[in-house]
Amino acid sequence: MPHFHFQLNGTHGVLTFDREGSSANIFDRPALVELNEKLDALSAHPELTGLIIRSAKPSIFIAGADLKVLSSLQGDDLRDLIELGQATFEKLARLPYVTVAAIHGACVGGGCELALACDWRVASDASVTKIGLPETNLGILPAWGGTTRLPRLIGLPKALPIILGGKVMAAGAAKAKGLVDAVVPKENLDAYALTFLDRGKRHLKPFFHLHNPLSIAIIGAKARSALRAKSRGLYPGPEAALDVALASCSGPIKEGFRREKEAILKLAPRPETRQLLRLFFLQERAKKHRFVAAEPRKIGQCAVIGAGVMGAGIAYWLSTRGHDVILRDLDDDALARGMKSIARNYDESRSRRILTPTAAARGMDRIHPSATPVPLDRCDLVIEAAVERLDIKQKVFADLSSRVRPDTILATNTSALPVHELASVITHPERLVGLHFFNPVHRMPLVEVVRTATTSDETLATAVAFVRSLGKLPVVVRDAPGFLVNRILMPYLVEAARIFERGGDPKAIDDAMLDFGMPMGPLRLLDEVGLDVSAHVARTLAEAFPDRMKVPDLLEKLIARGQLGRKSGAGFYSYDHNEATPNPAALALRTGNEPAPSDVAARLNHAMSQEARLCLSEGIAETADDIDLAMVLGTGYAPFRGGPLQDELKHPS
Repeated sequence: MPHFHFQLNGTHGVLTFDREGSSANIFDRPALVELNEKLDALSAHPELTGLIIRSAKPSIFIAGADLKVLSSLQGDDLRDLIELGQATFEKLARLPYVTVAAIHGACVGGGCELALACDWRVASDASVTKIGLPETNLGILPAWGGTTRLPRLIGLPKALPIILGGKVMAAGAAKAKGLVDAVVPKENLDAYALTFLDRGKRHLKPFFHLHNPLSIAIIGAKARSALRAKSRGLYPGPEAALDVALASCSGPIKEGFRREKEAILKLAPRPETRQLLRLFFLQERAKKHRFVAAEPRKIGQCAVIGAGVMGAGIAYWLSTRGHDVILRDLDDDALARGMKSIARNYDESRSRRILTPTAAARGMDRIHPSATPVPLDRCDLVIEAAVERLDIKQKVFADLSSRVRPDTILATNTSALPVHELASVITHPERLVGLHFFNPVHRMPLVEVVRTATTSDETLATAVAFVRSLGKLPVVVRDAPGFLVNRILMPYLVEAARIFERGGDPKAIDDAMLDFGMPMGPLRLLDEVGLDVSAHVARTLAEAFPDRMKVPDLLEKLIARGQLGRKSGAGFYSYDHNEATPNPAALALRTGNEPAPSDVAARLNHAMSQEARLCLSEGIAETADDIDLAMVLGTGYAPFRGGPLQDELKHPS
């Protein structure tokens, strides 16, 4: 079955990738062999003056290598696939006429490497167009020429953040980096790509000022220092990619390909790579898995009740995804603060070229703030994000139940309160569901979809589909205290506070978990979340599990003094602008002088792993995979470790 279709249009050709029987264009061995053969045939056309490469898929240019195939290969089989990809793309680069990649949709990994082998790249400005090299996020590196070619195209300083960070960008941001040459509306893409045929073969800038031995050494040292500060040497993929990029940005290009190949052969069998690939497949499953057989309903207009941090964040994100949103709050000042926060998010998205100015303006127009009651009968979904008090939420839901349609889905964003306690105050409790977004909403990919005993299959299916339509990943959890993520995270945070209370040095505690692979130490995390918010969740869990959960006295004492963490200027740490130092008042509240134990990371991780096993045995989530994925996405749990149910650190007896 052919995947590539060639059409001759006068003196130029158009090569269209349309993988049969698949919604995505991906590269496996047969596809690469076919492309290789097509390029051999095309090189024999003396009448050709140029070639356009495009996709027939509606939202994907080329999504890279078939990772299921890639993850199954070892040794010589993997070596052969890497060499085939490198040889094929180099054959494209050496065609005697101009080549242009006309990019619409996802152009990532191997797809981006193919585009880099072309002379020119023109991209559509559609939201589905995303361009980049995410391989280091999977524990490997771009090995079909990407690590070698990108620095030669745009220079090391611009290329290294893209390669090492695994960045995937919108078309506008990619153009700003030099990754693409032009961005145009989708309907003009093919015609505009044709104009690049007149530009001739591309002649790369020499970058002598950046790619001489001295500048390479300086750029490399700075990049390595930044990489170590971020990853603490725990991720071999970016380290290997940095070595290859620095060594391969000049000199014979084939030497760069050889280094890429040697590096990926070493990285592929590592346990970190296997776990990162596993998490990728779990995310793909979360995008498609059917939790129930019911068909979802379409969600149009929405309302968000509460304009605080979470309510404003949810309203912003819904509006970016095309939903008209009523943002309701009783307090004019709170509503103003919420709208100001939303405007800042849109300004940031515009400045980072995630959204065009027109798209940002339209998004703002879709939000309708109101401090007075407004009709809600046109809303398909209402999300409550009011204060975390059950009595207030019950009043809100009783009012909502009387003012929306009988089929309007009612959702709560509570982080710990029992969702089923709201069922008794509404009509048609089968439409009640929890939608627990994480803060900040626009950055955190996870949403816990909380099912109560009365939630209908149709409501659950609709909630899951809605979360996916927002570009978020759903994990369905049972309605229970703390749900899943907070229930597993809280014993870890409480144990860290206890170790501090007994005399542990806060920096030693936090550094141990940074070295473990967490994005932030537990005491800093408590400060960032807010000690009052954390204590509220801890109290909820302590009431449900009094035998193993107790709120540390020190936490309550700090709250009583108004020291709530970063938002109040002090918690476990004192905050002066961007500086955080141990808070003397917190240190004075410690009741002992025991240093943090040498195995503090193992002890703290054990608290999470133990609670995760309990959640699995109680059926809080469907599978162990769901629990691991939720913890990585919801807390940043060290991705290369795979999750608390994959951990190999043994807790001491």
